[in-house]
Amino acid sequence: MEPMEENLAGLIRPGRRLGHLALAVASGVLLNLAFPPVEWALLAWVALVPLLLVPAPAPLRMRAAIGYGFGLAFFIPNIFWLNEIGFGAGCWLALYCALYPMAWYLLAAALIRALAGREAPCLPPRLWELTTPRQLAVMLLLAGAWTGLEWVRGWLFTGFSWNQLGISQWASARLLPLAAWTGVYGLSFLIVAVNLALAGSWPRLAQQLRRRAAGPAQAAVHWPLMVLALLFMGVFFLGKWTPGLGSPDTVLRVTAVQGCLPLSRSWTQKQLDDAIAAYVTLSRAAVAGPDKPQLIVWPETAVPAPARWDPQYAAELRKLLPELGVPLLAGTLELLPRTGPDGKSVEPFMFNSALLFTTDGRVAGSYSKIHRVPFGEYVPFSHYLPWLVELIGMGRDLTAGREYTIFRLPDQVRAGLMICYEDAFGNLARQFTCRGAELLITLTNDAWYAESAGARQHLLHAVFRAVENRRPLLRSGNNSDTCLILPDGRVTNLIRDPDTGYRFVRGAALYEIPIWRDPPLTFYSRHGDWFAGACAALGAAAALVLWGRDLRRRLRRLDAIAPVATPGKL
Repeated sequence: MEPMEENLAGLIRPGRRLGHLALAVASGVLLNLAFPPVEWALLAWVALVPLLLVPAPAPLRMRAAIGYGFGLAFFIPNIFWLNEIGFGAGCWLALYCALYPMAWYLLAAALIRALAGREAPCLPPRLWELTTPRQLAVMLLLAGAWTGLEWVRGWLFTGFSWNQLGISQWASARLLPLAAWTGVYGLSFLIVAVNLALAGSWPRLAQQLRRRAAGPAQAAVHWPLMVLALLFMGVFFLGKWTPGLGSPDTVLRVTAVQGCLPLSRSWTQKQLDDAIAAYVTLSRAAVAGPDKPQLIVWPETAVPAPARWDPQYAAELRKLLPELGVPLLAGTLELLPRTGPDGKSVEPFMFNSALLFTTDGRVAGSYSKIHRVPFGEYVPFSHYLPWLVELIGMGRDLTAGREYTIFRLPDQVRAGLMICYEDAFGNLARQFTCRGAELLITLTNDAWYAESAGARQHLLHAVFRAVENRRPLLRSGNNSDTCLILPDGRVTNLIRDPDTGYRFVRGAALYEIPIWRDPPLTFYSRHGDWFAGACAALGAAAALVLWGRDLRRRLRRLDAIAPVATPGKL
């Protein structure tokens, strides 16, 4: 910080600092309201404007506090439902996730100050004070930086790819086709770009409106808004260029069963009995009607015991499967026996798996969850942190699977299956699609989060997996949101109470899933998160340039204040 800036920073009243922080919190709250449970999607397009209208303060610690406050105001209410599992999980995770908006705000402040030029005043420059070309540069660079940070959040430290800004636009039929080209990240880019364009153009627009109120005035062109209009036109054209699927080649009839059962980490005999009774009863009823399904699907860990290793559960399945007369795809725990170096049996590997049972009880296919939930299905470095394992109450870690299994369902339909929040990761669904999946399936158990917004948020991520790969996606949930998502993103036949519309109910539904044989791969399926990676590289390059510029300035300042040696003296 320059000396003059330090003096000015000291003159800033505490009330103004609180005002800056209040606007940052307001932006975070508005952004959160675009997601479930409120889902006011339009707010996402303006939520960042309060944060951007006020120039960033000069002191670095104040900029960091404002950025972090903005991040906390968004993430704490957004993932507060995670606290349902105990130990303040949602709040702890929010403390980490808020670092990404903070990093973006610090970059935004540095970029605006740098583009203001050397002749800029010592007081922090405002976004709308920049020239039009520099405003365009800020809009594109910062939209890319936000998108890149969302992508990094999705894989760093195993990743938490949850509620990218684009997820809020799941119901926009005109914008969703963009996801088939860029993934959900293309929509995040557009949302941030619109916020930046509005923040940069708003004072000029307000002035123009005042002039028009006073009398006729010549219209001025606001180039950031014009560029945005061109971007949206390009998005709509991309939607028309996305190849259509035509009429489906066949229809797969699947009954998905939703038991709506409470859960606990240590299940009791009564819970086991209740789960078996609920799913067996609903499955028998499904095949008793005139429209018999070709497949029955149970959600993730529908019954809290290993299907092939628990005597009671295995006996019930041996009795049930011949009665059904159709295959059963069920989420379950799976064990892999192992022996120690001395040849004696040791604790087996345990997996969160899905098994495809034939009518005679054989296992025709299996998939074990690849992307485990940190601190939910395993504790990182658990050997070194036994006290943390005890605190969380997990008992033991689950083992990660390695194979992207393609199931062969009735009528030779090829399906890729994801378990729990694996459908929040676009690359996982893409891997199954590239291996030939004509249908995507998610088995999940959101009962851990009771009747919170977590289940609804989870469902919206699955919408993008269907659109990105242009594949139908069947979602089978334990306590809610069992449905069929069509390749264009439409959510159909959601299980709910017919009178009240309540989603947390016990029931079953027959889905006639349209199947296209060997459908074409989308651009996203072929190339993955290319757009988000490019945005991350662009944001990193901008950060490096700004860091180098700041370093050179500091070195020049040190040279200027260094003592000059006097000739003849040491």
